[in-house]
Amino acid sequence: MARKTKEEALRTRQLLIESAIQQFALRGVTNTTLTDIADAAGVTRGAVYWHFASKTELFNEMWQQQPPLRDLIQHSLVTENEQEPLNALRERFITGLRYIAANPRQRALMQILYQRCEFANDMLSENEIRQRIGFNYSLIGGMLQRCVRNNILPAETNIEVILIVLHSAFSGLIKNWLLDPQRFDLYQQAPALVDNVMAVVCAAHVSEAPVLRAVNQ
Repeated sequence: MARKTKEEALRTRQLLIESAIQQFALRGVTNTTLTDIADAAGVTRGAVYWHFASKTELFNEMWQQQPPLRDLIQHSLVTENEQEPLNALRERFITGLRYIAANPRQRALMQILYQRCEFANDMLSENEIRQRIGFNYSLIGGMLQRCVRNNILPAETNIEVILIVLHSAFSGLIKNWLLDPQRFDLYQQAPALVDNVMAVVCAAHVSEAPVLRAVNQ
C-alpha cells in the first residue's frame, strides 16, 4: 500500500510539472498561479503545496529534470561522427529543429524560455537553462575541430567565431518561428535552413575579423 501511495505521489508530481509547462507556455510564468496549475492538473491547491513550496520551486524543478535536446535526439542520429563530422553536424541540427517542431512539449518549453518568462532572483537564470538544455559549445566545437583535422574546414578556421555564429543563427531561427509558426514550416524546411546556415559558415575562411579603420573627421 505504501509503495502504491509513493508511486501515486510521483505521478501527481510529474502531472503538476506537465501542467505547469502547459500553463506557463499559455499564460506566461508571471501570470500563472498555482491555482491555474492545480486546476489544469485536476488536483487541489493543497496538493500542489504538498509537492512544491512555491511556483519558483516548481519552475526550477521543471528545468532541472529536462534532458538536453542533444540527448533527446541522439537515438535518431545515424551519421558517423568520426568519419563524417560535417554531415553529422548537419544531421544533428536538422534533427534538433525537427524535434522542436514536432514535439509539443519541447515547443512549449522553448516558448517559456524565449517568450513567456521574466526571470527573478530565486529562479534558474536564462543562462543556466540554456547551458543545461540548449546549444552545447563543447560538443559542437569538438565536431568542428574534427572537420579541421579531416581537412573539411581550413586549418585557420576560427572555431570560437563559428560557434557564436551557429548559436546565434539557430537561436534566432527558433525564436522567429515561435513568434509566427505559420510563416514557415520548420519541420519541412529544416534541411534547407540548416544547409544555408552551414554554407555561410563553411564559406567563412577568415580566422580573424578585418580591422575597421577609424575615419578622420
